[in-house]
Amino acid sequence: MAAEICVALLTPFTTSGDVALDALAMHTEFLIDQGVTSLMPCGTTGEGILLEPAEVAAVTAHVTRVARGRARILAHVGRASTRETVALARRAVEIGAAAVSAVVPYYYKVADAELRDHYLAILGAVGVPVYAYTIPDRAGNSLSASVVRELAATGLTGVKDSSKSIALHREYLACGVDVLMGSDALVLEAFRLGAAGAVSAIANIEPRLLLELAATFSDDAAAGLQGQIVAIRDRTRAATSAIAAMKHELADRLPGYPTHMRSPLS
Repeated sequence: MAAEICVALLTPFTTSGDVALDALAMHTEFLIDQGVTSLMPCGTTGEGILLEPAEVAAVTAHVTRVARGRARILAHVGRASTRETVALARRAVEIGAAAVSAVVPYYYKVADAELRDHYLAILGAVGVPVYAYTIPDRAGNSLSASVVRELAATGLTGVKDSSKSIALHREYLACGVDVLMGSDALVLEAFRLGAAGAVSAIANIEPRLLLELAATFSDDAAAGLQGQIVAIRDRTRAATSAIAAMKHELADRLPGYPTHMRSPLS
């Protein structure tokens, strides 16, 4: 069975800084036509932390409407506060998201017990699969395997792992949850270790490359596919902003797709 490829969906903006819903629909259709069956709007690649809560809801609702059941919508709803995260999670489910993901709370230092209680609050608020999302170099807080193990016993479905640590990835895999690799450079290694899937930024522009890797990761040719993914990752990261670089590459594939970023990004 192929591992899941979930696209860490870009968010297009108009020249005035609003979400460009027509471009979002065009991109969503492109991805589904390419064979994508899972989408994560409003995450890191989607500039989600810069979106207002109402915009997160609007983007999630629009992607859900366009997908029409053809792709699983794993809505990212993470915010710094538990209260706002829970409210966004509830709203995402109301408008049709099949699952929710929430980044580890950021800015303030958070202890393990506080992280546990944060995710327990989300689990208690919604009746869909919940994924914790760890990205320590952005959030400033780490998600320990012990917390994941404890949350697994209370209903946590999985973890999106952007820790960039294969050692920690192995620990998550032993916790009894679905683990989704969040680093494009490590997708092949994660699949071979038993990851349930990957949440990929590069899949915004090269979805078939990731889908082929997911279907053939046990084959000898898989290393070549991973090498191509890393080359694209390195190319986009060589720009001032990897997100902006991906938007420009997407605009070459989808004429009319806007390349604007949400301020203060540019």
